[in-house]
Amino acid sequence: FGSSCRVMSSVSAKLNFVRRGADGAPPRINKTGRDDHTIETLTVDTVPTAIEDFRSWSSAPSVERNGFTLVHHDTSVDFEDLSQVEGTYYGEVEALCCKVLGCERAIVFDHTIRKVAASQGPSGVGVAARGSSVTAPVNRVHGDYTAQGGPKRVQAMSQPTASGSWVEPPLSEAQAEEIVKGRRYAIVNVWRSISRTAPVARMPLAMLDCSTTTPEDYFKVELIFEDRVGENYSVEPKSSHRWGFYSQMQFNEALLFQTFGSDSGNFTMHTAFDDPRTRAEDPRRESIEVRVLCIYPAEPTSKL
Repeated sequence: FGSSCRVMSSVSAKLNFVRRGADGAPPRINKTGRDDHTIETLTVDTVPTAIEDFRSWSSAPSVERNGFTLVHHDTSVDFEDLSQVEGTYYGEVEALCCKVLGCERAIVFDHTIRKVAASQGPSGVGVAARGSSVTAPVNRVHGDYTAQGGPKRVQAMSQPTASGSWVEPPLSEAQAEEIVKGRRYAIVNVWRSISRTAPVARMPLAMLDCSTTTPEDYFKVELIFEDRVGENYSVEPKSSHRWGFYSQMQFNEALLFQTFGSDSGNFTMHTAFDDPRTRAEDPRRESIEVRVLCIYPAEPTSKL
């Protein structure tokens, strides 16, 4: 779709890449909240990386090929009002995913609002109390789900949660089982600026074009919590990888990127990055990311 945004040239910026474990064991990140240096084995390499402006591409990226797409999307939601976010915006995002991606049903299961004034360390992922915001960007190359983690997330949607993501599980156990075993499904992140006055100029979001990756590029990173072990993906820097971002994202734009697909290898790697062209007077980044389970129509049963 057309945009009034000025296309920016490619920029060299420093991205934080997790180093693959030399012994084959997944690197670990300490998410327990305890100051225990024996838990974390993460090593991060900061690598200058060419980052293109996807607005300059002659053909717009697509979720099917590249793992992501940018669309026009208007909303009148006040993002400072949790009741509007959950009561109105969730439904708008679900309708948007069905329209853009062709899924039969979309279920929002989580969101995070970030108000970022500065870059912070690459290890952590900020956690906010329900209804509040996070000040830390995720300044590390990562993918939200692994091939094994995606189905686990769907099954978890049939269970109570201590995080407050839902009051009642959005799926029954039978529904979750049917989706995991018999449906094509995906987990999609819908990301947008929530500032009506300031486009994103600070710590924008870079993504790796999935068409330039191979399954062998991905490796697991373990997230060690007090009561469980989570996992996500990372990649090492590679000359054949193509990184980019959408410059100066506006309030009426929504970025959809796939973080898991039951029938594709599009685990879109992404990271916030410190754009060296950011000026001291540029305002903080204010954004919302909404995580959505997209369920596609069941395949018709063949008749013999």
